[in-house]
Amino acid sequence: MFRSAGRTASLRWQLLEALAWPAFVLLAVAIFLLFGSIGFLLDIMEGGRNPAPMLAAMVLFSGAIALLYGYGGVRRRIAPIALGVVLQIAFSYALPRAFAGVPGLSGAKATARLRFDAAATLAALMGSYACFLWFINTTAVRYLRVRAEIELAHQIHQVLVPRIAATIGEFEFAGFSFPSGEVGGDLVDVVPLADSATAWFGYVADVSGHGVSSGVVMGMFKSALRMRLRQGGTLASILDDLNAVLVPLKSGSMFVTLACMRAAGHGALEFAVAGHLPILRVRRGSRIAEEITTAQIPIGMFDDYRFASSTLDCERGDVLALVTDGLTEVFDGRDRELGLDAVKARFAESADLGVSQIAERIIDAARAHGRQLDDQTLLVIRRH
Repeated sequence: MFRSAGRTASLRWQLLEALAWPAFVLLAVAIFLLFGSIGFLLDIMEGGRNPAPMLAAMVLFSGAIALLYGYGGVRRRIAPIALGVVLQIAFSYALPRAFAGVPGLSGAKATARLRFDAAATLAALMGSYACFLWFINTTAVRYLRVRAEIELAHQIHQVLVPRIAATIGEFEFAGFSFPSGEVGGDLVDVVPLADSATAWFGYVADVSGHGVSSGVVMGMFKSALRMRLRQGGTLASILDDLNAVLVPLKSGSMFVTLACMRAAGHGALEFAVAGHLPILRVRRGSRIAEEITTAQIPIGMFDDYRFASSTLDCERGDVLALVTDGLTEVFDGRDRELGLDAVKARFAESADLGVSQIAERIIDAARAHGRQLDDQTLLVIRRH
């Protein structure tokens, strides 16, 4: 819950930071004028008797303190809000004492002040309204254009990462990917290979980061991998080539974690794990989920890194699961992580079900534990 709130606040602040500075200034002026009018209203409540410097101080402070509260609220920071409360209390205490010796207005001057306060309040409210309208008009077109682009990216993502439900030879597959936003950076795929009617390559991948940038790298990764699979070769050589292609096509801070396997004939599976969560396996008749992995870095970090693979024997009735960390890094209301052990337990206890039901049980366990913060993806494989 706390992590989700923090991420929402961060995205809200990033949206404000992305504004052109004239639009940002317009928003600040609109807020200042709206709450600065409180100073004039307070003077009206006092009968228009406050000295001019005291009125100016009330107007300026009311507008400034509103900006401070707004900053703290958008950033979800306690410190600016606490500072605002302290300053407001101190100002309320110090202001009357600072002008205690200054004579107030009376008679005709007080009446004229009331007319001035009313006119100034109207002017401030109208100015605030105009700035808000101007701000909305200058940002609405940009927002709608970005929204349309994101919707298009979402549609492309659905094409690139469809639900998996397939049977190839002795193996049955079920896969899901649920992005945390409109566009995700996770991949799940099962590719029939040209080697034979029973050959296949299955994997889940997780591009670092979130949003459109991760989605773009995800699309490049899937295209490059599918093209490379047509050439054959060892699993290690496939990952080496993917790494060489990906490194120069992305920012230096991005990478792809991967868990993959392919049929090697007679129930043997070749697999590789690159910076990803381990592959999980429940043997037929067992209630224990084993972890299978290869210790190596993610793809796309260093262009001279060489990857390795290993093999395992998959008996009839064995079930395997490839998952991304969006399923394990889920937090409840007390900020407790679900974790890999809980996913393994749910996987083991549902291993006798159909592959799609197993996948749904794991997804349900994550959603029951807490709110989704990251893309949630898994692939379940069973040998019949």
